[in-house]
Amino acid sequence: MASSAQKQLPMLFLVYVLLLLIFMQEVPHPASPNSSPLMAVALSKSETRDEEVKALLKWKSKLDEESRSILSSWNGSDPCSWQGLGCGPLGSVIGLNLSSSALRGMLHDLDLSSLPNLVMLKLANNSLLGDIPSSIGNLSKLAYLDLSQNLLSGDIPTQLGSLRSLKVLDLSSNNITGSVPSSIGSLSNLTGLYLQNNNISKFIPREVGMLKSLNDLFLYSNHIGGRIPSSIGNMSSLMRLWLFNNDFIGSIPIEIGMLVSLSELDLSANYLNGSIPPTLGNLSNLAFLYFYENQLSGPIPKEVGGMKSLVHLQLLDNDLTCSIPSSIGNLSNLNILYLFQNKLSGPIPPEIGNLRSLSELSIYANNLTGSIPETIGKLGNLTLLFLFGNSIYGPIPPTIGNLSKLNELHLYQNKLSRSIPKEIGRLRLLVKPALYRNSLEGSLPIEFNNLTSLTSLQLSDNQFVGQSPRIYAVVKFLRTSLAQNNHFTGPIARSPEKLYELV
Repeated sequence: MASSAQKQLPMLFLVYVLLLLIFMQEVPHPASPNSSPLMAVALSKSETRDEEVKALLKWKSKLDEESRSILSSWNGSDPCSWQGLGCGPLGSVIGLNLSSSALRGMLHDLDLSSLPNLVMLKLANNSLLGDIPSSIGNLSKLAYLDLSQNLLSGDIPTQLGSLRSLKVLDLSSNNITGSVPSSIGSLSNLTGLYLQNNNISKFIPREVGMLKSLNDLFLYSNHIGGRIPSSIGNMSSLMRLWLFNNDFIGSIPIEIGMLVSLSELDLSANYLNGSIPPTLGNLSNLAFLYFYENQLSGPIPKEVGGMKSLVHLQLLDNDLTCSIPSSIGNLSNLNILYLFQNKLSGPIPPEIGNLRSLSELSIYANNLTGSIPETIGKLGNLTLLFLFGNSIYGPIPPTIGNLSKLNELHLYQNKLSRSIPKEIGRLRLLVKPALYRNSLEGSLPIEFNNLTSLTSLQLSDNQFVGQSPRIYAVVKFLRTSLAQNNHFTGPIARSPEKLYELV
């Protein structure tokens, strides 16, 4: 019996040792950083926060005195409670927003490499100076970058192309020079690119066409030249394209007609030439089209009638020729139509009367002929009608009296004839009728007395007869009247204290 018990002792001892080893693995105990992944992560996060705090406090120390006082909350070791900072669940800085904080100092004094978890960096509307540091390319999680309205200079760093998570890039209103880097084409998640109001030059890289998610491309008010790349037609999500006030040359690419999501297109104040591409007719969502102050030539394509969402159409100050297409009457939402200072010819199409939403019609300084269409009386929302400086002939149509909201009527320097229709007296809001240098005749209708809002009346260089204008006693605000070189008889009835100039 004893010998049997002695044989079991080694076996029991072995079981005891095994249980002890298992127990020691289950019970927590101090370990080195390499022995626990969780402990290693915790230490790594602590080190990251220490680096963040160090980098932020160092930047604060480099700012001017007033800026340092603004950031008075930046002290201690917990940046999550500091002004303008936001932290993630693990306590790391993920957001830095100090826009409009009156900060002054150098941006490159901020060690961005020590802020690896930044998702948002917004420092807009301050007085930050110097270059944009290339270390910004290390912020792999950055989604929103706004450095607009500062005093930043130098080139756009090519390293920005490494920010694959970036959705919004706003460097507008600085003193940035150089070119738009081709690496920007790598920002496949970008929805807004705002580089306007800088001194950027050279050209738009063709890689910009790779930005398939982009909604807004604002490059206006720079010195960018060259041709607008045809690859821009690949930007299928583009809604607003503002390239005005630059040095672009060449023709408008036909591929621009592929941007079917486009709602605003502004290419004004450049050196673009050639014709307006008919493919623009595909842009059925386009609401604002500005091509003014270029060197565009040829006709306005009839396909313009396909842009049925247009609210503003401004093609002024170009070299456009031929007649205004009748298809323009399809633009039922049009509010502003500016075609002045071109070389357009032929008559005003009667279809213009279909533009019932129109408030301003300005087609002066062209070579238009024919008569003013009677359908113009259908434009009940019109406040401004400028047809001067053409060769329009025939009578002023009586239907003009239907324009009850009209403030300014400029028909001077044409070949208009016959008498002024009495219906003009229904324009109670009319302020500045300018009818001089025509061949108008007959006497002024007595209904002129109804125009009680007049501040200016210009009738000179016509063939009017009869009594001189006698409306001054009833018109309260008249300041200027030009009536010379007619055949009026009798004295001018006027109220001297209300009439500053009478010629």
